[in-house]
Amino acid sequence: MTIHNKGFVSLYITLLALIIFLSGCEDPGSVGSGFIDEPSIVTDTLTLDNTATENFVGYTGNFGLFSIGKYSDQLFGEVSTVGLLKPIRSVQIPDSLDIVGDNFSMKLEIQLDSLNTYGDTLSTSDFSIYEVTETWRGNEIKSNSEVAYNSANPVGSFTIGQEKNITVDLSEAWKDQYYPYFSSTEDDADSTYRYEFHGLAIVPESNTNKISFMSSSASQFLILSPDKSDTVRVGLNNWAYFMDRTGAVQSPETTSLFTTLEEVMRIDLPLEMLREEYRSKNILNARLVIQENAEDLNSTLAANHSRPNLNLLNLHLGTDYDEAFEYQLTQPEFTASRDSLSTETYNSNITLLLNNLFYGGAETDEIYVGIGSLSGVLRSTQIFNGNAQADRRPKLIISYIE
Repeated sequence: MTIHNKGFVSLYITLLALIIFLSGCEDPGSVGSGFIDEPSIVTDTLTLDNTATENFVGYTGNFGLFSIGKYSDQLFGEVSTVGLLKPIRSVQIPDSLDIVGDNFSMKLEIQLDSLNTYGDTLSTSDFSIYEVTETWRGNEIKSNSEVAYNSANPVGSFTIGQEKNITVDLSEAWKDQYYPYFSSTEDDADSTYRYEFHGLAIVPESNTNKISFMSSSASQFLILSPDKSDTVRVGLNNWAYFMDRTGAVQSPETTSLFTTLEEVMRIDLPLEMLREEYRSKNILNARLVIQENAEDLNSTLAANHSRPNLNLLNLHLGTDYDEAFEYQLTQPEFTASRDSLSTETYNSNITLLLNNLFYGGAETDEIYVGIGSLSGVLRSTQIFNGNAQADRRPKLIISYIE
């Protein structure tokens, strides 16, 4: 019995020593961890109901591309565009080119954008070229401009099918008008040319059902020697287009966006509520989510018809200056990119904007959503605004540490 008790006590002492040893080896940082509340991440989704559709007039001159053609879009209406172009005056004719007086011919070489066509991609479209009859400047042309041309006497004509490079013969009469200006050595030749010679208008005929985009850098005039063996290439001095749109589908629940700024969606942030609710919180992320009207965009596009693709929305803050210039020609404060998981939604990280509104002194509560562009390609889309069903309206998703 004594031996048994003695063995039990020895085992007890050994186990106690082992427990004390193991306790001393624990990480001291874990002591009391069960009594501290770990922070949690909270995500709030706010529906933005206060939106409005704004209308501006965008610039359409001296971009990399300019539009020629017409298209009947079931959603965005009947769109017709007239291209304007003017050759440079200071043409250097090499001595090797056998031109005496005006014994040469002229052509227009048209290079179209190979990536974008708006409309029936398999159709052919006819165009006539006319002499412009009034002064214009590419930097001043807007989408609703009207520039007069002499439609009674065509200077040339051509057809666009599937080809992207087209050479057009220009009339002798127009060539004879151009010759005195590029051959002039007078001191005021440039200013005279600017105000007296007005260039050409490319006008679509009635059978046209697509809009193509001319390259301003690759398109050019050609001066050819009498035997056609020598050629002088003449670049563009000015280029632009103006357009007319009628019959676009209107809905109070959606806002159509155009690169020409005919419609832009304004979102009025609930600034006071945001400051009251979130100014004291540690915001991790704030995202603006906008939903595209994918159903109508897809259902109104026939087979073999296309609209130039769009992957980004521009988010500009409100301005007191020229809105068309700010929302089309300047870099946006933020962009919203198409969501890879849900292609009909656009996401933008506007955490910086909220921080500036809360702590940086920024006062604007207006975000202008558009697709202004410097490329010259006509793009369009349609998004849901604050009048749509609740699940389709713009959302502000805020994540913060609680």
